[in-house]
Amino acid sequence: MSVDPNLDLNLLLGMFGGLRSIIGSTPDVNTVLPEQLYAPQLSQLQEMGFLDAQENVHALIAVGGNVTTAVEWLLGNLS
Repeated sequence: MSVDPNLDLNLLLGMFGGLRSIIGSTPDVNTVLPEQLYAPQLSQLQEMGFLDAQENVHALIAVGGNVTTAVEWLLGNLS
């Protein structure tokens, strides 16, 4: 007996897609600007003295939003 491996995945996705109507829609990460997505982290970096907003966004994107790692990334990329 052959089972389609996508069948269970499609079933799960359908179930979770149905939950969206119950709990409300969540914004798609791809439609949120990085400046909005990382607003709290950007504030933290600015408070630490990292004032180049564009570079801060670039660092946060590169490290997935982790402030500690973004600081290390920024310090490692100073010119």
